[in-house]
Amino acid sequence: MATETSATDDGSEAGRAGLRANAKWYVLSYPLSWLVAIFLVPLAMLVVFSFWVNIPGGQYEMGFTLENYTRFLTSSLYLGQLWLTVEISLVTAVISLLLGYPMAYYLAQMRRPWLRSALLITIISSLWVTYVIRAYAWQVILASNGILSSIGVATGVLSQHQSFYPGYWGLIVGMVYVFLPFMILTLYSSIRNIDGELLEASKNLGAGPATTFRRVTLPLSKHGITSGTALVFILALGSYVLPRLLGSSAQRTLPVLIEQQIMSESNYPFGAAMSIGLIAVVLAFLWVFVRFTGVTTASLGGTEEIETVDSGSDDATAAANATGIGARARRGVAAAAERTGLAGAAGAISSAVNSLVTSVDSTTRESITWVSFRLYVAAVMVYIAAPLGIIVAVSFTPEQFLTFPPGGFSLQWYGEFFTDSSWLIALINSLTIASAAALLSTSIGGTLAFALDRFDYRLGAIFGTLGVLPILVPPVIIGVAFLVFFLEIGFAGSQLSIIVAHGIFYAPFPFILISQGLGEIDRTYEEAAMNLGASPVRTIRTITYPLLRANVISGALFAFILSLNEYIIAWLLSLFLVDTIPIQIFNQLRYSYPPTIAAASVVFIALTVVVMTAIERMSGGIWE
Repeated sequence: MATETSATDDGSEAGRAGLRANAKWYVLSYPLSWLVAIFLVPLAMLVVFSFWVNIPGGQYEMGFTLENYTRFLTSSLYLGQLWLTVEISLVTAVISLLLGYPMAYYLAQMRRPWLRSALLITIISSLWVTYVIRAYAWQVILASNGILSSIGVATGVLSQHQSFYPGYWGLIVGMVYVFLPFMILTLYSSIRNIDGELLEASKNLGAGPATTFRRVTLPLSKHGITSGTALVFILALGSYVLPRLLGSSAQRTLPVLIEQQIMSESNYPFGAAMSIGLIAVVLAFLWVFVRFTGVTTASLGGTEEIETVDSGSDDATAAANATGIGARARRGVAAAAERTGLAGAAGAISSAVNSLVTSVDSTTRESITWVSFRLYVAAVMVYIAAPLGIIVAVSFTPEQFLTFPPGGFSLQWYGEFFTDSSWLIALINSLTIASAAALLSTSIGGTLAFALDRFDYRLGAIFGTLGVLPILVPPVIIGVAFLVFFLEIGFAGSQLSIIVAHGIFYAPFPFILISQGLGEIDRTYEEAAMNLGASPVRTIRTITYPLLRANVISGALFAFILSLNEYIIAWLLSLFLVDTIPIQIFNQLRYSYPPTIAAASVVFIALTVVVMTAIERMSGGIWE
């Protein structure tokens, strides 16, 4: 944000809070020192490391060789798994878009704020539950004798019980479940930002709800659609836990293979080369994304300002509909339909649908539409909440193994969780790491947000992109890069290494939230304090921070929950020396299925819900 300046008595330039102009580089130096020296440098080291020479037996030496890249780019196994990774990510993004848009649209149109907040808190609470717990929930649902199999047998669809995981579609179901909340929230933000006067104007001109949606809402939410699709694709591309727990050996995606090369084969240079290959895919996708959609990587929240055309001009509307990727795609589909002889069939179906729709009066159509929406929303909320409910039920089983439905009621597994030293140590480690990482993330993101809001920088756009860049890099690559970095300086295998990695990886969340808060502050309060003689530091302490308190606390709590539930970065950096709850749960799922896993999961779910509710209350309705 450009800074408006004023002159002080000594003639020096001042920012919005009255900070002297020569202080702007001091303010910026703190976040940049972390993001450059402790984020970009490890990524640069990863590139260098990928050219080193691997020595069989877990050793490597400094040098320069293209053998690692040659092996990666010429092997049908690795190229096949790379394409599989891209394919699974694309399928996940498309299905999430198809499922998420109606849900987001309904939430944006709701007239009951309390119900909308309740639904959003439920969605967001599931979002921050660790992937390990959610993957475990789908194991319970998809397993032989699991819920899905039992329903199939009971209804006669299946002749006998069968397992739906590990396998391709079991993995897709789990991936969509995990990343659907990201899509819903991005689309919701975009739809909520549409000017309500445009919708009212459409209705006043005689357009019904369906026409208003098709001609106004859908085109104006295009940034949310593209941003949500890109965000889900990138997140799915770097997913490790779900392919590892829900996929078969045929669905070993690239992040799984990277982890195996690092942790099992100790082939760090080849693992680094594979990581660079995955980064290349992300960069290529982002280039295409920015080039053909006009949406920047810094606005993946779907809240970019929307360009509109004159709704009163049919020519302008036609021109707008005739341009862009969507229009080219529609023309391509139409041409293909014409060539294949499907145009006539499509036209007949369209005419039949239109005839059926127009035969029903508008009031009835609207009632049917909203009833359908409510049923759909209920189904999606069941899809989101049911797996977590299953975990809660399983945690009370008296059996010695995970069984659903539970054969009774017992609290013994909660007792074991709170008395077993290994679980308690993991819990203490998780809380310690998450607390420290939240403080670090907030200090980095908050300082960067403050600097960019209060001062003009020639490279301000680049600094802003750097502020959100860590979350766009797949976590497995962040883990590998930091592992290489910390091995060289001797910090790997410690809590400190995980704290630093989480602190930088999750800094974008406080950065975004605090930037939003700074943009909404009325600067007259700060100017009044300065005019009454308050120093810049006192103005920040007594005026600026109280106005930003909700955003700062929300950013810190977001980082805390994310760090608390993160697995792959912590696993790579722990070197088997540090256990957290997600690591402990994952290890138990790999070798056994004690119900203590469910009890630990419920404790984490409860903690997540409490923190998310606290964010909602302290922020005065952040989801609104």
